[in-house]
Amino acid sequence: MSAAATDSGLSPRAWLAAALRDGVAPPCGNLHEDQLLRVAGEEGVLALLEWRLREGHSWPSLPASLRESLSLGARAVAAQWLLRQRELQRLADAFRQGGFQVLLLKGSALGLWLYPQPHLRMGGDIDLLFASRAEAERAVQALRVLEYELVFMPGLTHYEMTCRRVVDGVLRSELDLHCRLVNAPAYAELLDFDELWDAGVVLDGLEPALRGLMPQHALLHACMNRALDMQNAIPDRLKLLYDMRLFCERFDDKAWQAFVTLAESKGLRGVALRSLLDARAWLGADVPETVLSGLHAGAGTEVLDHRRLEDWRYMQVRHWSALPNWRMRVHWLRERLIPSPGQLRELHGQGSWWAQVWRRLRLGLARLR
Repeated sequence: MSAAATDSGLSPRAWLAAALRDGVAPPCGNLHEDQLLRVAGEEGVLALLEWRLREGHSWPSLPASLRESLSLGARAVAAQWLLRQRELQRLADAFRQGGFQVLLLKGSALGLWLYPQPHLRMGGDIDLLFASRAEAERAVQALRVLEYELVFMPGLTHYEMTCRRVVDGVLRSELDLHCRLVNAPAYAELLDFDELWDAGVVLDGLEPALRGLMPQHALLHACMNRALDMQNAIPDRLKLLYDMRLFCERFDDKAWQAFVTLAESKGLRGVALRSLLDARAWLGADVPETVLSGLHAGAGTEVLDHRRLEDWRYMQVRHWSALPNWRMRVHWLRERLIPSPGQLRELHGQGSWWAQVWRRLRLGLARLR
């Protein structure tokens, strides 16, 4: 991965990365303001960009139109966060009343304890981790009081359920209810709920029934999610790399040692190495050389080859091999080939069952080429 400039100047992503890294806006060259704003939104860093540039010394020298657009965008993101904060409080109260233990994952949690201000970490869905599938299914029933409805019932080897709150035909909130930390067999059993819950952190303003991951677990989880995105050819986003930059700013030598030990114990040194190197290349994340050396030293001996994370076929073999028995492997294969009708609609849109299956099979055949 490279943030190199093209002949015509910096790409929009490289411009944003430089501004986030240094807190100073590079020359725009032939880039248009609307292009930068659009890409900043896609990368999930619009409010963060405004904050970083305000913190630096170049804010007054920016074009007035760009300053105004960034400020308007940041205020809109802040307003979205206030709605999310209220929803998180409603969820935390419901989980307390229902006797649940729940871990808040990804951006919603990171905004509360990793970022200077919560709204700087833009997020989409609210990701929640439960101790088991049975607990997640129980939560689906409890959440109906808050007007959430299950989108479809997943198969046995699909480790998350999606619930949506729709009011007057408008989507108000979407939840991903996980029963494993990552929705993929190669990663699913590496960190169990009790281990994560016991080390979890209390989140400001929320009931203790809803905790966040402790820093080392949160960083490893971020690396695992990026690895899964690589497998599925999901475009990388600067907000994920900025998470890692902030982890690097927070970690001292003791915290780094604990992280390397954790990655080694889970066979994920290579996965962690890939993301930390990307964060350093794009955003100047201050990763100690001793950490990179420690991760690199054993990465080549792990079951999961970090050099092949983008290889979809290779990763399917790894997921297949990670399942505990042949019964689960048959379930996984069937669910991958022909998911339930509800999941087919979610993945491939409306249409007849045969049309959806045909789209599914065409996609699979294209990936096997």
